[in-house]
Amino acid sequence: MLGYVRTDRAELRVREDVFYRALYCGLCHRMGKCTGNCSRMTLNYDFVFLAAVRLSLTGEAPTVKKQRCFLHPFRSRPTVQACKSLDYCADASALLVYHKLLDDLHDEKGLKKARAVLVRPWMLSAYRRAKCRYPALDAAIKEHLQKLSQYEAETTAFGGADELAAQFGRLMEAVFAEGLEGSEARIAAVLGRATGHWIYLIDAADDFEEDRKRGRFNPYLRLFGTAPTEADWENLRLALTALLCEAEKGFALIDSYPVPELKEILSNILYLGLPATAKRITQKNTCAHCKKETKNDDNTVPHNRT
Repeated sequence: MLGYVRTDRAELRVREDVFYRALYCGLCHRMGKCTGNCSRMTLNYDFVFLAAVRLSLTGEAPTVKKQRCFLHPFRSRPTVQACKSLDYCADASALLVYHKLLDDLHDEKGLKKARAVLVRPWMLSAYRRAKCRYPALDAAIKEHLQKLSQYEAETTAFGGADELAAQFGRLMEAVFAEGLEGSEARIAAVLGRATGHWIYLIDAADDFEEDRKRGRFNPYLRLFGTAPTEADWENLRLALTALLCEAEKGFALIDSYPVPELKEILSNILYLGLPATAKRITQKNTCAHCKKETKNDDNTVPHNRT
């Protein structure tokens, strides 16, 4: 999970925004307790979405209290207190981050690889703690990422962006549904699979220009070529929005919530936050295309007039 799953905060009511930030702070505290303080530096809002889903499905009623931390020592902040769902999300975060670092070590070059080399030793302890508690999840994440790397390497056999995204969706399905049973497991699987599918595609769109310049693999380079048009990115935005329908179906199956803020936060993310992210990233690529076209026009040598 790469930091794309966020709310549209301008559309949240005050109490919902306060609870959303309290969930973030609570997860940060639990990461410190469960997987060590170093792991707290890898936290992003994608895992807050995971925590909101797990709390909604397990029915755990979160308790919020004001609490200080080393990042905010002078002012206490509303913080969701310890519970099983937050502890699970802390462990899942450590497993995903560590395997992503290993993936970067194998596939990346330059700054990304250097970052992975530096960060990996700091995350090793967190990974070992999480693996002890969830060995099956660790094995599943490793297996799915290996298959994804294989698919990306064998581009002639696995050329479709949707095939690659579906593989990442299966990985996230395992993360969301771990330890759940019955209808809760099925709903979590739907949400995880659809969200993972969307995350892979939006991440590829976000990295398109950099991957094109550096000659790295990107599924859209095969789909669009090196010079996608404005219409290509608009069609992709519409497709990304349509992909969220499956996640919205899973969301609609959740019968009850331990606190009403969870329902509003999940609704905001799925119906507003994710479409806004897709629009921002596709517009960024459209602007990059326009700049490239303008630069090419400026470099054109005019004909001599006689």
